[in-house]
Amino acid sequence: MSEPDWLTVHPWQQPTWQNWQRQLPQVGHAYLLAGQAGTGLSGLAHRMMQSLLCQASDGSAPCEQCAGCHALAQQTHPDALFLQPPEDKTVIPIDAVRAFSDKVYTTSHQGGRKVGLIAPAEALSESAFNALLKTLEEPPPGTILILLTHAPSRLPATLISRCRLWTVPMPTRKEALDWLGQACPQADDPLLKKALLVNWGAPLEAQRWIDEKGFEFEAQWQSDLKALQQNQQTVTQRVEAWLKQSEPQRVLDYFYLWTLQRIRGACYQQKWPLDPNWFAFQKAVLQAREYWHSNVNQALLLEALTHEWLAHLTPGYVPHEALKGRLIRGQAI
Repeated sequence: MSEPDWLTVHPWQQPTWQNWQRQLPQVGHAYLLAGQAGTGLSGLAHRMMQSLLCQASDGSAPCEQCAGCHALAQQTHPDALFLQPPEDKTVIPIDAVRAFSDKVYTTSHQGGRKVGLIAPAEALSESAFNALLKTLEEPPPGTILILLTHAPSRLPATLISRCRLWTVPMPTRKEALDWLGQACPQADDPLLKKALLVNWGAPLEAQRWIDEKGFEFEAQWQSDLKALQQNQQTVTQRVEAWLKQSEPQRVLDYFYLWTLQRIRGACYQQKWPLDPNWFAFQKAVLQAREYWHSNVNQALLLEALTHEWLAHLTPGYVPHEALKGRLIRGQAI
């Protein structure tokens, strides 16, 4: 049987996978997998689920032949439970947690284990976190819960303490480039390296960026900034257009990359001392990226960043009065 891509364990995940296989005879009741988005964390978690639901495994790996393996691969296994945000939403509501918990406490359909996957854990609302705690602390016998997170710092300590925390490492640069080169044979080496840089070293995100021609959006973004510097449009107009893009948060990636290249360029040219404003701006971009999917005013966030960028780059530039003194630093969030 050919396994779907979302059941793939990637080369850089092999140490974690092997550690999991060694623990299978004495598996715990709750695991928290933490790792960067775009590195294949979901595939690893689904593979772990398959190993738990396999009916013929010798404890080392799923057989991929039994009814349990086939059912999970076809996403029809009755004892595989999933808790995730509703379609077009970013938050897991408390009602979804209650429905999930009800399923956890029902009898196994196939008389074996039940496995629940919660992803991403940081999408749980505060009330949903609290509703899940009892299930995490006392799941019924034979039930294993696997939680995924790309932002463990946003999870409450009470949730983390009830799980075995596994931090899944990033691929090395060589591992990422080798994998990306095989996944995108049409891309040349400079594009592969650029894709990884824009996508924070995450190879699966880099692949998607190449496949969806993300470099075209980046070129448009650079053109947009030139138009802003030449007063051809207002920051508000430009931000409104960015927010209509399918992934407006990409603007944050491009701001970060541009700033990183500027700092590196100054270092190479030995322009000392380095302008501290660019380090502050870089930090602001990282902060904005962390809070993008939380309860944040995305338009104000992008406006503040863009005004700050223009203020650093354009002599005599004065931000809009409403944003003066509030340029990120936390106040615009």
